Amino acid sequence: MYSVFISGILLTIEPYETTFPGGTYCYKQLTRDYAASMGAGRQLRKDVLEGFPKEDDEAAGITVKERKTMIEKKVFHIYLDNPKNLSGAHTRWMSGMLVSNDADKLSYCDPLFEKNSGIMRERKLQENEPKNEISASEVFYQFVYNSVELPSVDSLAIKFPFSDGLLSALKLAYKIIPEMRQLAAEKGAADNNAVVISQCSEEEQICTHYIPLVKGIEFHAGLPPMEEHMKDQNESFDLVRAMKDGLRVIFPFLKPYIEPNVKASSQNDNAEL
Repeated sequence: MYSVFISGILLTIEPYETTFPGGTYCYKQLTRDYAASMGAGRQLRKDVLEGFPKEDDEAAGITVKERKTMIEKKVFHIYLDNPKNLSGAHTRWMSGMLVSNDADKLSYCDPLFEKNSGIMRERKLQENEPKNEISASEVFYQFVYNSVELPSVDSLAIKFPFSDGLLSALKLAYKIIPEMRQLAAEKGAADNNAVVISQCSEEEQICTHYIPLVKGIEFHAGLPPMEEHMKDQNESFDLVRAMKDGLRVIFPFLKPYIEPNVKASSQNDNAEL
């Protein structure tokens, strides 16, 4: 019960007015259960850290811990859909670095773009593999990095506890995102096409979740709003099944218990995403 309490799952959302800073966003876009974004964030930070040679940071007096903190503060996730309307197989999100000037773009984004040629070669090698045999971390690496300019806009935001675990993932998908989207519907522009943007700190165990009140479609990076996206999906939504999808992503060893017909050989799915 204590872990449930500190996760914030019982807390009331208390929004405050703020400005989402905007800037250049260097990202990967995936269609997968939102629980996977936590693992994607770890993979993203690893990719970025590789762009800062340890020797160069040491010469500048920057420790590895300090560099990791600097990177983490620039990692933002953008959630385009409402998990109460779409199952995890169809929810869309982006994980990326948000930078505000050319110097940071050169340091944090350009090394990511340099990885794209290798990503394309690896994708070509795996194009004939059945999708259900590709681990979650491999799925992340198969997508190339892109960039988009995000606007600085009036927003609502909340701060919420973050444990980087199961409760945080369920809280995000089934409490924070639906309630913040409802706030946007009540307080935002009529044509806003709401998204939820999250920036989390493992060290501080806190996340800041933003919801822009205007220009929401500009955060879709060219993708259609949720209502149009839903029309393309040939499925009836089932909340219980969606939550099972989330559990399967976070804890693949639960798969045989969630899906009794799954053979033991499939228990080795990667849980990082």
